[in-house]
Amino acid sequence: MSRREDRAALEDLGLVELQRELTEARTELFENRIRYATRNLDNPEPLRKGRKKIARILTYMTARERAEGG
Repeated sequence: MSRREDRAALEDLGLVELQRELTEARTELFENRIRYATRNLDNPEPLRKGRKKIARILTYMTARERAEGG
């Protein structure tokens, strides 16, 4: 999935779905960190992508909270 598609998918989600996505992204990042530490992951790219995905989700969550809170 490209970044543009990923952003478009996140824009359509509500706050509850974003929280679920955040939990999944954090779990995936944790698993990739473990794999990288045990040398089962040769390329650190999934770590970078995971951190960026988490930041993107948190950005959309903050925007949703501000829009709802007024």
